Amino acid sequence: MLISSIVSPSECTAEALADFEKLVLEGGAVDPEGLTQRIGNASRLLFLRASDDQLVGVGALKHPGPAYRERVFANARATTPSDDYPVELGWVVVAKSHQGRGLSTRIVGELLAFAKNENVFATMRADKRAMRCASDHGFKVNGRPFASGRGYDIVLYLRNAARFPDAE
Repeated sequence: MLISSIVSPSECTAEALADFEKLVLEGGAVDPEGLTQRIGNASRLLFLRASDDQLVGVGALKHPGPAYRERVFANARATTPSDDYPVELGWVVVAKSHQGRGLSTRIVGELLAFAKNENVFATMRADKRAMRCASDHGFKVNGRPFASGRGYDIVLYLRNAARFPDAE
């Protein structure tokens, strides 16, 4: 049985934050420079733990600054202004031992419940699994894939809150 908890970073112990960061880094899709501070600035962190308390998945909702959002939307050649999407879904990582079980979809769904009526953007690898997970939650590709700098392309996904009026 897997148990998730969604908390603000200020509610976390130093050990919990370090475990979150370690799993994010194991996912390999993030710049490690300044990650500790970025995690601390997130609005919500999701921890998915096995019954033995092993951390098997993480994810976050963030409110990144305008400069970062503008850069991402410009890189993707987005057709929508970055100011329309203040919330970012990110750092969705599942431990290798638990991949292939649909846990990314679970993490995304649980986090989106906290986004309520806000427009959300996410950047993900340009692969079929990520695309399926994103579309399952109402995200649509916007713009064009762009280089991550890590040997793969990134796609910008947008989820318009107006399409989900019953989100609570």
